Amino acid sequence: MLETMYRAARVRVRDLAATLSDDQLALHVPATPRWTVHELLAHLVGCAADAVSGRLDAVTSDQWTARHVRERRRTPVEELMTEWDRIGPDAEATVADDQLYGPNLAIDTTCHEADLREALGLPRVDRQHWQPFLDVMMAYLGRQLHDSTSLRIEDEQGQQWTFGPGEPTTLLRADGYELFRANLSRRSLRQIASWDWTPAPAEDILHGFGVFGTRVDDQPVPVR
Repeated sequence: MLETMYRAARVRVRDLAATLSDDQLALHVPATPRWTVHELLAHLVGCAADAVSGRLDAVTSDQWTARHVRERRRTPVEELMTEWDRIGPDAEATVADDQLYGPNLAIDTTCHEADLREALGLPRVDRQHWQPFLDVMMAYLGRQLHDSTSLRIEDEQGQQWTFGPGEPTTLLRADGYELFRANLSRRSLRQIASWDWTPAPAEDILHGFGVFGTRVDDQPVPVR
């Protein structure tokens, strides 16, 4: 499953990159504010290249991702996408379904695809492309909130998740895409607090969102 999802995400990002102007490529990405659109594409290609070569020292660290950008930031986007197409099949072969709860190219590319679309003011990616990762993110949230007040979360399609012992004392109704993005540290504390909570959430619940830590800068929210 993950191999197929990674391939599809890679093709979507490649096709999007082919449409971008120089001005769009130079835009800074709010979700990764140290990177431009061009540099984020460089990171994605660098991830694939490292997966294929086994160059995984300090994997997922800031130093690891910064190297991807440093090595490719001056490479024209057309050449980046050509490299990605060339190594893509070998990169896909490194993605295994038992990686679902750890770093993997499929979720990284899907996350950054959403980063790109939000930075460019484009509609969000279709639900089918991020839905499989939502349950993974919610399981992570459950681990984060195991000592918190009992909580039930319901998305716009009626899917529910319950955390904590006993009857839930806090209810959250939220859009599934927004839950997915918040759990990837792509929504700020203020944005999460503004959702439909009953009653207002305790501070520790708000801080439970975000696999990459708490975010304080508001992020662009795309149209559906």
